[in-house]
Amino acid sequence: MEEIDELLKSKNLKKTKARRLILDYLNHSAPRTAGEIFSDIREKDPRLSLSTIYRNCEALAEQGILVKSSLLEDGMARYEYPRNGHIHHAICLGCNRIFPIDDCPFGQFDQIMSNKYDFDVTKHRIEIYGYCHDCRKAGKDPSAPIQEK
Repeated sequence: MEEIDELLKSKNLKKTKARRLILDYLNHSAPRTAGEIFSDIREKDPRLSLSTIYRNCEALAEQGILVKSSLLEDGMARYEYPRNGHIHHAICLGCNRIFPIDDCPFGQFDQIMSNKYDFDVTKHRIEIYGYCHDCRKAGKDPSAPIQEK
């Protein structure tokens, strides 16, 4: 929690219990909606409300501490703690699970953008859509050949 406290202090934000719980939870989680965060952390502090979680997620996203995005077609905002500075995901179209990708496949892409296009990249995000192993096995991938039984 010391890292979280220092992060909040560096952004001149109060170290509230709600913010600390949200950041600690998201530091060990895939992107989550405010409702999912609320469901998972309310046992740690039953006084927390969904609106408190939402307001704090929004405030933390505005300060650049959390990343807010709409990865799935449901249009719901999801919040994520950017552990490596930038974020990449694989998103299953069958079950809607979001898999974080720790490796950055762009490599020297930022340098190429600078040299070739005179464009300074400040951040980037990759979203890869497809089907996870479980959904392919269950036949949820419409592009997979149908296997005879």
